[in-house]
Amino acid sequence: MSALTLVKVHRGVAAVLAVLALSAGLLVSAMPRAMQAAYDRALRQDLDAASAQAADIVVTRRPQLAEHTLTTPAAFAELDERWQGLLPPALREVTEHGPGSRAHYSAKTEETPVAARIGPGFQAYQFVNVGWLSDAERKVRYVEGAPPGPAGRVRVPARPELGEIPRFDIALTREAAERMDLPVGTMLLLGHSGTIAARVTALFEPVDPADRYWQHNGDLLHVSVRRGGPDHDEFHITGLTSAATLSRLTGEERQLIYRWVLPVRGEDLTARNARDVIEAMAAYSDSVRVADPGAGKGFIAQTGFQADTGLGNLLTGFLGRQRTAETLLALLLGGLTVVALGVILLAVRLAEERTHAALALMRARGGSLARVTATGTAMVALAVVPAAALGYAAAYLVPGPVTALAHAGPALLALAAVAFAAVRLALAHRGPLRERRDDMVAQRPSPRRITLEIVVVGLALGGAYLLRNRGLTTSAEGGADVFLLLVPVGLTVASALVLIRCYPYPLRLVVRLLDRGRRAVPFLGFTLAARARASAALPVLILLPALAVSVFAAVIADGLDAAQRESAWRRAGADAKLESTVTIPQDAIERVRRVPGVRAVVPVAKDVVAIGLGGRPGVGVALDLAEYRKIIAGTPLSAPPPPTAAPAAPKVAALVSPELSNGGEFAITWRNRIDVVPSGIVRGLPGITAETDRLVVVPLAAAGSIAVNTLLIQGTGVDPAALAAAARLPVKPLVATFDGELAEIADAPLAATVSRTLLVVTLALGAYALVAVVLVLAAGGAQRGAALALLRTLGLSERQARGMTVLEVTPMIALTALAGLGLGLALPYALGPGIDLSPYAGGPATGDHPLDLVTPSLLAGGLTAVAVLGVFTHTAVTRRRALGHVLRVGE
Repeated sequence: MSALTLVKVHRGVAAVLAVLALSAGLLVSAMPRAMQAAYDRALRQDLDAASAQAADIVVTRRPQLAEHTLTTPAAFAELDERWQGLLPPALREVTEHGPGSRAHYSAKTEETPVAARIGPGFQAYQFVNVGWLSDAERKVRYVEGAPPGPAGRVRVPARPELGEIPRFDIALTREAAERMDLPVGTMLLLGHSGTIAARVTALFEPVDPADRYWQHNGDLLHVSVRRGGPDHDEFHITGLTSAATLSRLTGEERQLIYRWVLPVRGEDLTARNARDVIEAMAAYSDSVRVADPGAGKGFIAQTGFQADTGLGNLLTGFLGRQRTAETLLALLLGGLTVVALGVILLAVRLAEERTHAALALMRARGGSLARVTATGTAMVALAVVPAAALGYAAAYLVPGPVTALAHAGPALLALAAVAFAAVRLALAHRGPLRERRDDMVAQRPSPRRITLEIVVVGLALGGAYLLRNRGLTTSAEGGADVFLLLVPVGLTVASALVLIRCYPYPLRLVVRLLDRGRRAVPFLGFTLAARARASAALPVLILLPALAVSVFAAVIADGLDAAQRESAWRRAGADAKLESTVTIPQDAIERVRRVPGVRAVVPVAKDVVAIGLGGRPGVGVALDLAEYRKIIAGTPLSAPPPPTAAPAAPKVAALVSPELSNGGEFAITWRNRIDVVPSGIVRGLPGITAETDRLVVVPLAAAGSIAVNTLLIQGTGVDPAALAAAARLPVKPLVATFDGELAEIADAPLAATVSRTLLVVTLALGAYALVAVVLVLAAGGAQRGAALALLRTLGLSERQARGMTVLEVTPMIALTALAGLGLGLALPYALGPGIDLSPYAGGPATGDHPLDLVTPSLLAGGLTAVAVLGVFTHTAVTRRRALGHVLRVGE
């Protein structure tokens, strides 16, 4: 007899094995690919959101001695080649260089004050720096005047004491020329010591303003306004000069900084090479310092070369979030893999039972144990191996990098199925025609087995207790905590062992009660159910984790949805929020009130304030708290009530952060002076300002002339574009809505992947659980059919046969469903410290998982209902079989 003959004869079982192997191979190979692709998308999103200054590598030096000055572009280029050559391989693979890249170098002065202006129109508190860019000719176009020329020297008649001083030509943007009143032809004196002259010869504009290149050189494009004192602002800009001025641009009398920018290609950074890049960056920083010939020589070491980047912090933060996401996804994927393997092994067991008679006959006719085992194992291999390989090939349709798990998963599943078949066949056919029945008497476990099971249960409970009390050691460096991976497995095995050992006892009690009655069907059904068959362990070990993990996934999905909604509310602060960098006038507020869908508008003023005599910086918020509390009623947001006591005018009752509540009355400077009386505690206002130190909240009516810059809006279906259009502000405002924030959070790569994984795992586990129920029915179908046929000869009706079969199978399914439901509901509590939803909830999550019994109960109840339906279907099929096909001669 050949294995191919067995496949043809038992093609139904072989087809079931193939389908199970195909689906399992596809899932365990495709899901890791999809997860890795999501990690890479999340990393690229982080890099795109970060500024180029934070993501790129910048080598800097602040020359303060003549011997450190670089006077030609060739000197910069020589050092640029050195920095490129020092890059470790991991960094070189993710950085760009050469023509067309963002790599460049520059020399700029810093904090250079305008000492005087030759001619009328001098404005105080202006700072004009001088900067040279290595590739300015490719990045800018001149729109007025002539490009900067070489440096020269000039005498200033109004300042004869200066003598002949260096003169630089500079070009400015039109924004700088207009805001700082520096038209073409303006001559400035820069610096109070070592004064130089700067002549504005041209206006320029960037070729591509959106180029990330300009994030390193934004000081040339836009005027920076800084608070210079309590009554004035400072205006800063950098003027573009030519390479010919480098010989005069020294750091002896002014602050000068050299920069070499090594841009990072975000598309080449992945979750798999992030750790290598972090380590390479640390080594590169050391190499740059060692490359400085003046390093380690006292004061000169302070002015040496150093490599600066925020890339390491970005990648470290990402790896921490990835590790947290991986922990949850590993639990789900691990549970799915275990259940899929269990169902495959259950199908292998069914195949072994169906081929038992043929192989036993082969063994009785002289076949060796090795040949019989090889024939049966080959039959399983013919069904499983090609199907698993096809599932592995189909996984390539899922975009994403191929990981070791994606390669090994299908092969391990197929190998486990073949090895399980070989072991079972070898044990079953050790002797010719060695048949026995284990369903006629209850079997007693050995003391050794009972002791082992008690140890397993104790270890599972102890592991859960330790995990709950000591927390996790999960980190980006240390990897996932082994307890978080082993505790769910231990709890599942412990629950299955307890169920297998305990479920016959209440049924035996029911049997004793039914023994006194006259009805045979309930007695026979519960008697068969109470038999502790050895084959009952495998279905329980499949159904229990399937239900537990699916219920766990449902609970986590509910918790994730709740956390995402809470985070969206905290970001928006209301149904909608409009923020502006300019004042929102009263007529704009009235127009916003008339936008369709808007029911209420709460104006808010928010700005930095000076607190007390020392002028400590803080955050001031002015709004009507009572109206704000009305528009957030019914949402997860909360706000403290407004102060009830009203101090004597002109003092204002205010809510303050805890550190400001114990010092008594104080004043804040917010355009004008406001004397506040602490009358309550506030730790932050969602959507307005996060929890912060030195927060002062005052009524908007008492804030005087403070400008409104934020609107909190209550309404349904409000269009963000309509709100922005209604405001008609000179600068486009930022509009956020709850629905928009929720969509942004839910569509983020990590969040979307977790949500899809939860859905796929729940559906797959439900399908596997149903398949397991069908296989349980089919596995005992032959013996059950023979027993029912024999009872039918004694007068048992078809209706009674169906009832007896239901009573035999349903108790085990129902008790397993209840145990799986309980374990699934308990897992979030047991794993509480390790289930952090913040990486995919858009912000800090509470860690509490809402206990919604609807979906978990539907899963457990649906499984039980389908099991009962399967029993009726099974009996309907078997009743059409003739008794002569079931009973043997003499029975």
